[in-house]
Amino acid sequence: MNKYELIGIILGDGYIRYNTKESIYGLEITGDALDDHEYFQSIAEIIEKISKKKPKIWTKKEKKGQSLKLLIYDKKFIEFLIDDLDIVYKNKTFTAEIPQKYSEWKYSKHILRGLFESDGSLYFSRSKKLEYPSYPRIEITTSSKKLAEQIISIMKQKAFKIQSRTRKEDKTIRLYLSGPEMLEKWIQEIGISSMKKHSKYLLWKKLGYYIPYIPYKKRMQKLRERGTAATAVDIDSPNRKPNLQPLRKKATFPGFESQRSLFSSIKKL
Repeated sequence: MNKYELIGIILGDGYIRYNTKESIYGLEITGDALDDHEYFQSIAEIIEKISKKKPKIWTKKEKKGQSLKLLIYDKKFIEFLIDDLDIVYKNKTFTAEIPQKYSEWKYSKHILRGLFESDGSLYFSRSKKLEYPSYPRIEITTSSKKLAEQIISIMKQKAFKIQSRTRKEDKTIRLYLSGPEMLEKWIQEIGISSMKKHSKYLLWKKLGYYIPYIPYKKRMQKLRERGTAATAVDIDSPNRKPNLQPLRKKATFPGFESQRSLFSSIKKL
């Protein structure tokens, strides 16, 4: 975690309060109450490192269920976000953008990782030949046209085959990368910080397909079973690397091809 990934998180799930009349200066980040605790601790650590103050993390009950909240009130830190990092905070939903001074790949790749953690998803769809979902897709959703254009431009410069689609209902823009090749490129060049999402990749890597609707804890249990490419150290260590080596042993399961022939047989959607 670094300040550039934090920028991406704030652009996605962050809410900056800067009210000089009422002297309110705060940052609130919202996440999943069930599975985001570990990742929120990492966010809290980088914020504390910058601000010298420890953010508060708690679970909030809402109409649609529970959410995880991270909150810090500190004028100096908020002005650092706005003035030093150039983070847009007014009407962010529709005006969010990557600060121009961080458009270089050495910065923007971290911002993209933060955006993926906050407003992105990794999911798998079925192909015509296989029973279980095996075709991966990375998706980032935004309502900011400017942000979408920036993401497309940055990723095309790095040879990512990115596509976009706009929902007519709410004008939401969906940006996505499809197929094993693009997923592996993302893992190698950008990475995934949270184990909640990284475990999806690891499970797919282990089995050659994905198990629909499997909860995070069940994924971790599967990954700790004998034969996984990730050891217990890889899974539990805070210093784990997001890109793991492919399995040496071919993944085999009844009615399916080997992992190598599986990838070669999949056609891009």
